[in-house]
Amino acid sequence: MMRLSRLFFHRGMRVFRMDMRGCGAGNALTANLTHAGRSDDILAALSTVADVTQSGPIAAIGVSLGANQILRAVGRVGAGIDPTPGWFSRLDRIALVAPPLDLQRCSDNMQRLLLRPYNYYFIRSLMSRTPPRVRQREDFQQRAAGRRPRTLRELDDWFTAPLSGFSGAADYYAESSANLVTRENPVRTLVLAAEDDPIVPIGCFVDDPTQWPETTSLVVAPTGGHVGFVDRARKSWMDQVMDAWFEWKES
Repeated sequence: MMRLSRLFFHRGMRVFRMDMRGCGAGNALTANLTHAGRSDDILAALSTVADVTQSGPIAAIGVSLGANQILRAVGRVGAGIDPTPGWFSRLDRIALVAPPLDLQRCSDNMQRLLLRPYNYYFIRSLMSRTPPRVRQREDFQQRAAGRRPRTLRELDDWFTAPLSGFSGAADYYAESSANLVTRENPVRTLVLAAEDDPIVPIGCFVDDPTQWPETTSLVVAPTGGHVGFVDRARKSWMDQVMDAWFEWKES
């Protein structure tokens, strides 16, 4: 996020960076967890950007979980599920990097023994960064007193889902996956994915080509991992892809 922010700032564009609930500067502000379905947070942030800028086109980049949130946001607006914001016609273009757009499929993938190290890493990271106001909640403390989750599915089932108003992980996945509304996305969109992504199976992007409307361009690289895309010079070439996609804004 910081690297892309610098890139477009030096292109002369006005750049805004959003911290998710409980992340970065927002860690102490929220009593709720962020999750893949927080598309309302995206719309609220873009509304603020629209108010500040007042006119002109708006663009947005989402990476991983944030990419799912953005895709879900524009899809729900396009489907008429959420009301169309007054600024929505200004949202000219978006780019999404490795969105976990089918949460159930991603969760099934993460259950593999080969990926247990990823589970341990993410669980340790997410639990250690739980916002202080969330830690103070009685329902969190009750759940934290039990056995520590061993997989991301257990984390979602025991913490993310119930603390966010879902009945369980399956309900959370069903309600929050962006693939439910990708066909309704009216915004020009670039989706960048990698065949060797260990977290988001490539089938989420290519098994059903009809899920992508004409407004969406899908780019699938043979390598890149999950938001890596590192070249031989150890630089992330996804920055070049993002730069090319938004080149129109310099004119």
